Amino acid sequence: MPASKKYSDKKSVKYSDNNDSIEIGEISIAEIECPRCGSVFTCNTADIKQCQCWGVGLKEDDFAYLKGQGFRAEQTGCLCRDCLLQIQKEVAGNADNARNS
Repeated sequence: MPASKKYSDKKSVKYSDNNDSIEIGEISIAEIECPRCGSVFTCNTADIKQCQCWGVGLKEDDFAYLKGQGFRAEQTGCLCRDCLLQIQKEVAGNADNARNS
């Protein structure tokens, strides 16, 4: 289930490729609740470089870890920066422990 949005400033997004234009949907700025920890944060898909998640790149192992915890991107929505960073640390720690075993 997507995190609840409390306010929104939406912009339409269109994708153009080979002179074809496809309407993707709307992007927004919204205060939402992190579905993992419950904290409220601002999600800024209207200007992703200003979003709290900018620069936190989850890798395949990170997504597999989330999936193992029952989180699905299409159902969950955005996670807060603290959770994203914590996931990276937990996955890295699990990998280190597996190598040292």
